[in-house]
Amino acid sequence: MRTLAIAGLTTLLLGLGSHAALADPEKGEPAKDGPIARQLPTTFAAGDDYWTPERMRAARPLAAPARPAKAATGEATPRAAGEEVEVAPAPTPKTMRWEKVVPYATTAATQQTWKSGGLIAKTAGKVFGTGGNGNDFVASGTVVNSTDGDVIVTVAHAMIDSEGRWSRNLIFVPAYKNGAAPYGKFTARTMFIWSGYYKDGVRKPPLDFGMLVVNKVKSKTPVQTVGGQGIRFNSTTAGKTNLLLGYPNNGNSGQTLQFCSGASVAPAYDMKYALLCDMGGGSSGGPWFQDFNQAAGSGYVISTHALRNSTTSYGAYFGAEALATFRAAVAA
Repeated sequence: MRTLAIAGLTTLLLGLGSHAALADPEKGEPAKDGPIARQLPTTFAAGDDYWTPERMRAARPLAAPARPAKAATGEATPRAAGEEVEVAPAPTPKTMRWEKVVPYATTAATQQTWKSGGLIAKTAGKVFGTGGNGNDFVASGTVVNSTDGDVIVTVAHAMIDSEGRWSRNLIFVPAYKNGAAPYGKFTARTMFIWSGYYKDGVRKPPLDFGMLVVNKVKSKTPVQTVGGQGIRFNSTTAGKTNLLLGYPNNGNSGQTLQFCSGASVAPAYDMKYALLCDMGGGSSGGPWFQDFNQAAGSGYVISTHALRNSTTSYGAYFGAEALATFRAAVAA
């Protein structure tokens, strides 16, 4: 396994403007998969002009992508093997002393409210945006450590819908609670997805991951403000236990950070990770952890909540495609 020196991150393929230039049409080359960047104009100041507390509370969860017709269980389709790469967590800039830290339940298929504090209580948050249909939506995300400290990990379906329409008015609110934005509203300037996620009018759940690059608040990046979680790519194991967090609308109406945890279960829908969990809409994009340090509240994000059925949540694999997308976001 290789640990990335953050300053040494480089772009594998970076597309600028609305779409990445993935092939040379004059040469008749077929489109090659790679990260796609979509730049967002700043149409509101610091998110406050549009995203008022009332509008944030009124935003509705995204409709999840349609699941494949067959839900075959077993291992996910093998993808190109790659060296395991990780970026270590960045501790919160100001150590917060918790008067009472309540250990989280390591087995919780029924969602519970996160009361254990730690770094995750600050780095997890809500993603707000306006979809291609003009409706405001809410999803989940988390700050991860990066060179410039401005990358938020979430899901691709928060950025592009089933008709290929891009989202706008995107912001990230770390430590969101009951309409409050205690550390500010970080407006997104660029969003990244993998080109293979949306093709021929179909979204592919196994590639449902995305990265937001956000602007500073009060001259500070998200990592400078709240710290950042670690992130891991090409992980060789799903781990014996998992921790999944987000802001589901069926848990305290999406106003508090919720979690599920436990052992992996058989994957389906060609996804890599599966966990018994009842978190519903709004939790899409929430961090899926491996090697979570309960005392510090930090760990390695290996996936995000991308898909669910009545009993189980599923996460996409952070393989070579996710690594290339992350590197593109870091370099933006």
